[in-house]
Amino acid sequence: PTPAPTATLTAVPPTDTPQPTTAPTATATPLPTPKTAVSLSVPAQWLERVSQALGQSEAAWEWQIVPEDTPNAAIALVNNADGVLVAQEPLVLAVPFNHSWNYANLAEAQAIVANGHPLAQAMPWSAMLPTQRPLLIDGYQPDDPEYPLWDQWSLVGQPGYETAVADLTAILQRALAPQPVIKLAAVGDVNLDRSLGNAINEGHIDYPFLNFAPYLQAADLAVGNLETSLGDVGEPQPKNYTFQSPPAAAQTLGRAGFDVVSMANNHAMDYGPESLLQGIGLLNEQGVAVIGAGASDAAARAPFITEAGGLKVAFLGYVQVPVEVTSHFDTASWTATADAPGLAWAVPAQITEDVTAVRPQVDLVVVILHSGYEYVIPPSQEQLDAAHAAIDAGADIVIGHHAHILQGVEFYKDGVIVYGLGNFAFNIDGEPNTVLLNIWLDTDGVRQLEFIPAIIQFGGQPRLATPDEGAVILQQIYDRSRAFPMP
Repeated sequence: PTPAPTATLTAVPPTDTPQPTTAPTATATPLPTPKTAVSLSVPAQWLERVSQALGQSEAAWEWQIVPEDTPNAAIALVNNADGVLVAQEPLVLAVPFNHSWNYANLAEAQAIVANGHPLAQAMPWSAMLPTQRPLLIDGYQPDDPEYPLWDQWSLVGQPGYETAVADLTAILQRALAPQPVIKLAAVGDVNLDRSLGNAINEGHIDYPFLNFAPYLQAADLAVGNLETSLGDVGEPQPKNYTFQSPPAAAQTLGRAGFDVVSMANNHAMDYGPESLLQGIGLLNEQGVAVIGAGASDAAARAPFITEAGGLKVAFLGYVQVPVEVTSHFDTASWTATADAPGLAWAVPAQITEDVTAVRPQVDLVVVILHSGYEYVIPPSQEQLDAAHAAIDAGADIVIGHHAHILQGVEFYKDGVIVYGLGNFAFNIDGEPNTVLLNIWLDTDGVRQLEFIPAIIQFGGQPRLATPDEGAVILQQIYDRSRAFPMP
């Protein structure tokens, strides 16, 4: 066969003559489709949030915001549920915190909303101040699913604007959603020694909080003061009274619903540092965090940070109590050091330092303070100084105890100080009146306080107060709060 010819490359000499080029085919630039103008009437209180939401959306409409009640607006945001619902929250009837009026039925509430009232102010729940309380409507708090009174907002559109209403609904449901709110349940001194400890040792693990576990468990978070050592090691210290709750008491607290306990108090080390550390370990095993005490000063002063309901919350615990009169025992000797277990002493400068450090990390700061004089209603100067330091540094609420009686509430600057919740589960002589405190908090701090009156029965177990007993207990708190100026 004849071999195929070998291909050769022919060199083309360079030329300066430009080669003709093909002109690109002209194409038409598409013009943007004009947006349909849609007028939207918005009440003044929603103007900023609606404008911001529309400015951040990529809708196919040219929204033209006009004042409320503008005639012939294509779409209107109205304060009822007649249209497509975009926002709702409880409507409350707010009265002064220390007023004795507590209840209204739905018909009475609706009449107040329609006609006004010199004492009760109708407002969205989120607008209420902590210096106010909402009336219970038909017995329900604003966060109860059965609460019957609502502030509702909906979109009403003219015929032909159904698609625009649907698009706007999705935007406003996100923009006008209520801010997250959580409920914190708090109680005072808890001592699971003596009769309550005997019940636990006999196998009645749930007995101490049998009447209040549903309230603790219904809260997003629950906190108390554990006024005892816990465990079965160590020796009693040289002081007037020493307490050691049995190891199973840790299970009692966990099953009752406690998330956090403070051990910054004058009984946490009644059986020495070994028992303190054992108790912390037992509690942690049950999912109960401990604040205000630890293996070192850093551990005792460290915050417990947790998340609930979309909010990040920090808890800190401190103690400041006087020297015991009879034994001359000084609880300050239990202050933790760099290499020794102990408690967080309530030094205002250190409280300021701790709150300032944790404040940027969280939405809310809760400080637990064991301070004051036993059976004395007015707070001590040390108690005032520590509580004020916490709020000044950015804490949202200070919850106190140690006096073994109920003390007043101070609305201080941007925070709330509950000086004394008294005893709660404690076999001790003294006034049986006590409370469980519910605190609703949002990103602005405390929204609402609720005191649930209780009576400590013989043996130390708390029960719900009767209506007559409850009225007396609440009035005690209101009267003792009048010692502080109301902002």
